[in-house]
Amino acid sequence: MASIIDNRKKTMLDSLKNSLKQAESVDILTAFFYFSGFNALAEELKDKKIRILVGNTIDPDAINELCRAIKDNFDESLETYAVRGYSRYNNSQKKSAYIDSFVNMFNKSALAEEFDSTDSQVIFKMFLEKIKNGTLEIRLTANQNHAKAYILTNLPEYSCFGDQKGVVFTGSSNFTYNGLLGQGEMNERFSDNTKYDEYMQNFEDLWNDSKTVDICINGGNNDFEEELKKKLWIFAQPTPYQIFIRILYAMYNSIDKTSVISPAEITNGK
Repeated sequence: MASIIDNRKKTMLDSLKNSLKQAESVDILTAFFYFSGFNALAEELKDKKIRILVGNTIDPDAINELCRAIKDNFDESLETYAVRGYSRYNNSQKKSAYIDSFVNMFNKSALAEEFDSTDSQVIFKMFLEKIKNGTLEIRLTANQNHAKAYILTNLPEYSCFGDQKGVVFTGSSNFTYNGLLGQGEMNERFSDNTKYDEYMQNFEDLWNDSKTVDICINGGNNDFEEELKKKLWIFAQPTPYQIFIRILYAMYNSIDKTSVISPAEITNGK
């Protein structure tokens, strides 16, 4: 039986949290995926095997514009800021665009203040550790894909001897913070084996397509991890001068600039 989730009376975030308690793994097909989605569900995902298929990429050069728009409208559509001509990109270009977009979204997101917390930095280290140990894998779909589906496979003790293999959520929510909580979404939840089998087969077909693009997979190279460590602010080592400037900014940024008097004004031009 389907249950409608519109992020008003019931959110995707809470619905996934509840169902993940009895899951051993989760497979996610999403148009867009960025760290904010993982961050929101980190506690529930830390001991799960996760595969994420990403069907689209935000233009790295449009991140600033998107972040400004989100401040005014939390439910701003990500599709507006997607890479133009993405279907003409080769695999190397798709991977590069996705990594740059992931990095820019993390560094310049409207949620950047949240990432300053110790908890979020611990979560990001856990995110990287799951990539290293192979319990988190990410691929790009062979062709641009706008579908969204969350396929949760139950632990054996919750499967009722195979009668309840898992749970499927499908609808409009991307695997992002906004998708899990934004009000411009509508999703359904299914718990019957027929739907589970259909969605799992569809996911497997897309995942195993010979033209999918590996971002990070178990046994693959560590390009993604290396790029994150090279470009994310969380790994940056500031110089003493940069620390000094940051302190000045923190101390004096809130001062009313109209009250600042120049030396020339104080000395009447002398």
